[in-house]
Amino acid sequence: VGKTTLAATFARPSQMGQVYYHDAERSGNNFVASLQQSSLQMKYVSLSDRFTDLPDSNDLLNRIVNGQMPWVDAKTRNGLIEYYEYILQDLNTNLNGQYTVYVMDTIERLEAGMAAWVDAHRKESGVTTTAHGRMWTEGVYPLYENLISSIHARGVKTVIFTSHLKTPWENNRPVINKVVPSGKKILYLLSRFMIWLVKDGDNADGAPAGLILKERLAEYAIDNETDEWIVKRQLPQRIPHCTWQDIYYYLQNGCDLANPKPGEVMSSDERELISELLTNKQMEL
Repeated sequence: VGKTTLAATFARPSQMGQVYYHDAERSGNNFVASLQQSSLQMKYVSLSDRFTDLPDSNDLLNRIVNGQMPWVDAKTRNGLIEYYEYILQDLNTNLNGQYTVYVMDTIERLEAGMAAWVDAHRKESGVTTTAHGRMWTEGVYPLYENLISSIHARGVKTVIFTSHLKTPWENNRPVINKVVPSGKKILYLLSRFMIWLVKDGDNADGAPAGLILKERLAEYAIDNETDEWIVKRQLPQRIPHCTWQDIYYYLQNGCDLANPKPGEVMSSDERELISELLTNKQMEL
């Protein structure tokens, strides 16, 4: 929404599984097909179609997060490095100012490729140790920030990254009726607007509702009498009918947070759904 915005979106949790968007003509993906037929100057990159022989995306990230580098041999690690470098080369050669929207779908193997590159270039990355998550904080996160900056530097106004959903595990067992986003939470730190789309049966047109995980789209003004900043949040915690038009409407007209309209407050089930990302205290803040 607006210039230099990063929107991180997740597949609808009602689907309860992994969603792969392939080439629209071959897979019949209505979302991608509609975007391609629109007037948007859009660059869509499907990362699921390349290097299909690499390990499963969720398995890659779970093992990396737990400090276990998943490359069983040099071939696997080199494949992930090639994956990351392929994306950089694609950005460098095919993103030269003609696109305003950039969609990358999905991001798990991109993140694993970054980790593989950092592991193979620790000195150049400034990684002193992989303990305490420093592989990510010292190595991967700077790559992520520079990747996004390079996309925006080539004229892109809106970047959309998608990730799969996965079932969390506790005590070596899957948690029933629970899904969480795959991928690293660095996008939560870097994004201006982060939303989780959920199915809402009250929307006759099939539009989803949107659970706001993060937004930095508030209105800022100065009170000339007190010489103080006035900050007003424009979006509710839940957008009951969530399309780009609805989001624009809220940004223009705001909302009444003290007296929310029906559907503008998350249910207890929806709060539980996003609990891996935000606690109640974080939502209040």
